[in-house]
Amino acid sequence: MPDASTGACPLSEQLRFAIDTSDEDNFMTAPADPQTGVATTTAATTTDGVSIHHDACGAGADVILIHGLTDSSATWGGIVDKLANTYRVTTLDLRGHGRSGDCDDYHATGMARDVASVVGATGVVNPLVIGHSLGGIVATAYAATAPVRGVINVDQTLELGAFQEGLRQVEALLRNPESFPEILAAIFQSMDGDVLSEQTKADIASHRRPSQAVVLGVWDEVLTKPIPELEALMREVTSTISAPYLSLQFVEGAQNYGAWLRPMLPQAVVEEWPGLGHYGHLVRADEFVERVIKFDT
Repeated sequence: MPDASTGACPLSEQLRFAIDTSDEDNFMTAPADPQTGVATTTAATTTDGVSIHHDACGAGADVILIHGLTDSSATWGGIVDKLANTYRVTTLDLRGHGRSGDCDDYHATGMARDVASVVGATGVVNPLVIGHSLGGIVATAYAATAPVRGVINVDQTLELGAFQEGLRQVEALLRNPESFPEILAAIFQSMDGDVLSEQTKADIASHRRPSQAVVLGVWDEVLTKPIPELEALMREVTSTISAPYLSLQFVEGAQNYGAWLRPMLPQAVVEEWPGLGHYGHLVRADEFVERVIKFDT
């Protein structure tokens, strides 16, 4: 229902529309055999016409992996195979990333359509949804209106005020096509930390697709909305999530973040794995997979 004061649909209604109106006639897929776990690679088409690349492997309960900004499904690396020993693992490239198509909408509602299209195409049922960085926002948004058995948000805070402050300091450089590549690379370098091996850094870089249009589209609301509106947006999105929720934070301060998050998500568990950099799940892949299985048990 539109908001009478603004004429716009609340985000939760937009997400519900995006997910519930998926047109399965647009799907082209041959999902992983749930008995044999034979891997497949194919594409689904969203309700707004975007081609979404996805892969599946393994057999068992469903897990969906959602990558971060400019990354792709390939960035999960060996974690996919490790999880596929226990689960049917579905990975996807969000719109504007990897082998998926481009479009004009890079907000959370659009990316929720990406997940919904793949779920509808592959017959995924009641998945555990795991998202890294941007993928953590998308996983949270998807869980707001679709059945999931749990959410694992990997190193993505929903408290966006401090992030907004940092982005606004370099906004002019991000919007300048000439300075965009250098400033984005500097942002990523500051997040990587000093624990990643040179090989892992090279692997991550090889899968990146640093499009200015995509990055600015994803960060549009963070750059343009006042902090009270961003917090209201997060409260609205999380208000309908009843599934178990785990937030893994690779920087210090998780205790304060947990105090901020739990009024919105009382069931949320916030854990701090400090000193690992933004890709801590790759640094400690075996421990990460063990934590996923324990959370899901």
